[in-house]
Amino acid sequence: MRRWTVLIIVATVMMMGYVFWDIVSPLSTTLKAPVAEGGMGWTAEEYGFYAGSYSIFNIFLLMLFWGGIILDKCGIRFTGLLATGMMLAGALVNYLAVESISPMGHTHLPFTLFGLVPEYMKTQVLVAAIGFGLFGVGCDITGITVSKIVTKWFTGHELASAMGIQVAMARLGTASAISMSPVVANAYGLSAPLLVGTALLLLGLVMFIVYLMMDSKDSRESATSSESKASSSTDDTFTLNDFLRILRNPGFWLIAILCVMFYSSLRPFLKFATDLLVNKYGIEEVTAGWITSILPYGTIVLTPLFGVVYDRIGRGSTLMLIGCVIVTLCHISLALPIMEHAWFASVIMLLYGVSFSLVPSALWPSVPKIVPLKQLGTAYSIIYFVQNIGLMLVPMLIGNLIGQHTDSEGHADFTVPMLVFAAFGLGAVATALLLMVVDKWKDYGLYKANIKKTNT
Repeated sequence: MRRWTVLIIVATVMMMGYVFWDIVSPLSTTLKAPVAEGGMGWTAEEYGFYAGSYSIFNIFLLMLFWGGIILDKCGIRFTGLLATGMMLAGALVNYLAVESISPMGHTHLPFTLFGLVPEYMKTQVLVAAIGFGLFGVGCDITGITVSKIVTKWFTGHELASAMGIQVAMARLGTASAISMSPVVANAYGLSAPLLVGTALLLLGLVMFIVYLMMDSKDSRESATSSESKASSSTDDTFTLNDFLRILRNPGFWLIAILCVMFYSSLRPFLKFATDLLVNKYGIEEVTAGWITSILPYGTIVLTPLFGVVYDRIGRGSTLMLIGCVIVTLCHISLALPIMEHAWFASVIMLLYGVSFSLVPSALWPSVPKIVPLKQLGTAYSIIYFVQNIGLMLVPMLIGNLIGQHTDSEGHADFTVPMLVFAAFGLGAVATALLLMVVDKWKDYGLYKANIKKTNT
């Protein structure tokens, strides 16, 4: 019972992070509206830069590497407290930028990252991006920490089910943000959703402190237990050789590449999905937000369900392959000029939700089968780092493509951006197929059930 209580606490903390991560996504059309019409006058390129800024510090300052090493060296409690505090600080900066800085001021940037970053940008966008980047550091390190917490408490038990519940609650955060953010913004102003998200992160910090007290008590009670010592995150010393073993592991790299391909095809899509529905299907923004939220809402039930399948039946690599095929077909369907009706978009969003359940429910529980527990923090940090490359560059690329395919009346053609998303989906399919081959060669056990059978 205690491990399920721990799961609910840390999964709720992570859910708060996902609320803030996606709270601006359904407001992209309003943000790009002129100031006189209640918007901020952001360009498509500026919005793409903001969406991608989540990963800037993680990539250029190698924050995820440091976070993983800190996790393996200093333990769950210190790292988690540091990360949740960073989430809150970054969210506060993001909110204050949108609330307090005029959208009329501009800043000249000396770098453009091969044209992906606007050279002449609103100061408001730049400061908001800095806050979002700081939040991204905290959010991803929190994610790594929570993954290690769940692995510590559920190894040998319902690991995939537990991770499925964690992912489902994260998707609940995404769905809540996408569906409710336009409603809050229409009632109280564009910055109001950011304020709500910041308040939820404060609550998340308090909840993590509650977990710290529970974990500390559990450690004292089980101090003499050999089983506890074997599973403790600080008993085994992490060395340079452990790091090199991770880098030499082909299964680890296939999981990392699959992660970046799949998430690059889907998470950045969520940042632009509402704008897509408004432009292609002529749907009002609040309604478009609700339709987009079908995607994450659909995962809330399905992700734990597929986790149970992996726990009891196995076939993790097959689940990942099916999910990658579905997301690719969905992208192609939205790219083609067919069935341009709201009901068709709703069906596609539901299928996206199936994909977004299949892959994470099998991907994240597969990592502990490939990497030992004492290396797990660093392994997750490398995966998150590779993933962040896509999460930074793809939104910037898509923002530029949308800007290039927007006419003088402000109407955007999403055909090319959707084909780019489909290309990443095809990359994920190819990687999933290769992972199935390597799994048979190396016998990682991705096809095996997670629950260990015991003789009673």
